[in-house]
Amino acid sequence: MDSKREIGITEKLGVGQSLFYGVQSVIALNLFLGAVIIAGMIQMNVADTAILLTLSFLACGVATLIQAGLFMKYPVVQGVSFATMAAIAAIAMSHGSDISVAFGSLILGAIVIILLGVFKVFGYVMKVIPPIVAGTVVVVIGISVMFTALSNLVGSPGSAGTNFALAGITFVLIFVFKTIGNSSLKIAGICGKGGVLIAIVVACLIAWAMGVADFTPVTNATWVGLPPIGHFGMPKFDLQSSLAFIFIYIIVMIETIGNWFAISFTAKSPIQKKDIDKGIIGEGIGCLIGAFIGSAPTTSYAPNCGVISLTKVYSRFAAIGAGAIIIVLSFIPKLMYVIASIPGPIMWGVLSAMTVVILMSGFRSVHRFPLSERNILIIGIPICITIVVSMLPIPLVQSMPMLLGFLFSSSILIGVIAAIVLNLILPREKGVVDGSKEEHNATAEDAV
Repeated sequence: MDSKREIGITEKLGVGQSLFYGVQSVIALNLFLGAVIIAGMIQMNVADTAILLTLSFLACGVATLIQAGLFMKYPVVQGVSFATMAAIAAIAMSHGSDISVAFGSLILGAIVIILLGVFKVFGYVMKVIPPIVAGTVVVVIGISVMFTALSNLVGSPGSAGTNFALAGITFVLIFVFKTIGNSSLKIAGICGKGGVLIAIVVACLIAWAMGVADFTPVTNATWVGLPPIGHFGMPKFDLQSSLAFIFIYIIVMIETIGNWFAISFTAKSPIQKKDIDKGIIGEGIGCLIGAFIGSAPTTSYAPNCGVISLTKVYSRFAAIGAGAIIIVLSFIPKLMYVIASIPGPIMWGVLSAMTVVILMSGFRSVHRFPLSERNILIIGIPICITIVVSMLPIPLVQSMPMLLGFLFSSSILIGVIAAIVLNLILPREKGVVDGSKEEHNATAEDAV
């Protein structure tokens, strides 16, 4: 096959080709990050972290097959949403680190998302979320994730100096390899696609040399085993947490739709409203299945847009191949134990690097609009609110009524609500563009 030829979204690939291109996506997307970060936030041991990873991989693989194969039928690969990590951890911590309560809180919201897709409601919801608000949502997510990384790094056990050194080394290495990936060097290809993984391996070797990395649990892990569904118990329903998660799901769907439009632009294949409606149903079903498996919500993983823009392989069959590979990986416990044994500071360094990518993606989405007084308020106030809420003392949040406390434990949720409300109440300025009457495809270029 000609390596320079673009492969369209609907173009069929053989099994071998699907798996080959799928491997590239799996390597480049770092799908393990979400589960490892959640495990670190609620201080799981290595064994439980490995199991959470296993169940997350299984849920991501199943959700990818559902979306790429049955509903969205786009080259989307599903991963654990960064927007839900803090909320998942907050629910678990408020119930004595019982993560089954967090999984139970996902069920109602997933059903609501499915119904929104069935009744084609999300097309109307998007009318109050013009591109400038959608871009602000991405910025808010980036800021919130940044505070999550820093606060967990500060609270990591061990020497603060060693922890910050490891995180800093990891952070720098990721961007060193990313820079090499953009160069003309012979190793540019592998550094571009696997830079994060290479950075983690190098950082782990440094941590091992410093005596702060312990991979002995890996030796006792089996090579092949069934995913232990139900290890954390059956999902436990909590009404207040479930109601709050409905809003978080909507935020995640806004982020997801933005990713879909970016893929649409990259693949030169206009996305239709019916595709969005089917995609929303697929997202809801994937999240519902994931909750029962024992995983955080899955969503279209934004880095996949970068992968397909590099490979020029836009076929959804490559995504189906990736989904199959992800499911197979969930049957390899030893691999999950390797990932679970990575020192926490290294993962917080990785997450810090990811915030840079998220923030820049959001800023690129809003930069095309003029900085009028209205637009400045829509962008600036949610950013300030997100920073303030991220810095609220934990005892203060815990002293609030439960539902209010849960809302303020998620700076993403508060920041996004602020952006949407401001867009609705601030009077529009004549002749100033905010994207409210433009097609979303017009902004997809900025998202790439």
